Amino acid sequence: MNGVNYAFTDLLDNIILWLVIGMVFAALVQTFVPSDMLIKYGSGLIGMLVMLVVGIPMYVCATASTPLAAGFLMAGISPGAVLVFLLAGPATNMATLGIINQQMGKKTMFLYLLGIMLTALISGFVVNWLVLNWNININQYLAQGHQHTSVWLQLLALLLLTTLSLRRFFVKA
Repeated sequence: MNGVNYAFTDLLDNIILWLVIGMVFAALVQTFVPSDMLIKYGSGLIGMLVMLVVGIPMYVCATASTPLAAGFLMAGISPGAVLVFLLAGPATNMATLGIINQQMGKKTMFLYLLGIMLTALISGFVVNWLVLNWNININQYLAQGHQHTSVWLQLLALLLLTTLSLRRFFVKA
């Protein structure tokens, strides 16, 4: 029972803020950034380099970067460039780079950053090549939705998760 308690209290408390931040930024990107601009600069090497510049200094965890990535895809950025963001963003940020520099030196920090950048870029090129050469239509998956459970069960689960998450504010340990 301790695992269930952890999953619905501590774990949920740890990720909810970043999940909400990611969803808000994804909504802002979709709403305010013109899709034609993203399509123009969002593919190829330029798009991947932009995603590196955006992702590396940003303090974003994997939980927050997932809705952001979905927003980038829906706005017209290529899947490879989105993958570059997904790989570089959570793996690097200014705080991490500062700690690596302080503890291991500039050379190690530079090699770490170079390794992340090269891995992300190569992976991005491979994904773009696969999407293009295997005729994968990403757009058909973006707006697709399906439902595995009834609405009343989803609402009940939402109520349970919300109650368990807010419980720590009202129940003294």
